[in-house]
Amino acid sequence: MAASEQHDAAGRAESELHLPARRSELSAARKYAGDVGAEFGLDADGCYDFVLAVNEAVTNAIRHGASDERGLIHLSIVADGERVTFSVRDFGSFVMPVMDGPVNSDHGRGLAMMAGLVDEVQLEIEPGGTTVRLSKVRT
Repeated sequence: MAASEQHDAAGRAESELHLPARRSELSAARKYAGDVGAEFGLDADGCYDFVLAVNEAVTNAIRHGASDERGLIHLSIVADGERVTFSVRDFGSFVMPVMDGPVNSDHGRGLAMMAGLVDEVQLEIEPGGTTVRLSKVRT
């Protein structure tokens, strides 16, 4: 699906992409994040971290969230000043992971991993869905 992009008078850029909630679409989400990160001016390491965090957020939306009535999850990017923010919105009910399993468990650590890769992670939980926002500052 094609991304739509807008720029306002203050130079703030916004872009949206709606993807089918399927794992086969992860590469499109990574490409979208990588293209925007590079265009925004993230260095190679920063862009890699940004894309990896986005991949985790989109994977979680596909695996644990729910799509909209058309089978889509919503991705958006806002580049404002020295910060780029990627949002992933799904329409399911968020359930906080329980960390009572073994330390080497491969589930329940996504938010912590994302927090280690970007400068800020925001989680917005509403009755109609969940939005994860990942922000990276250009250095």
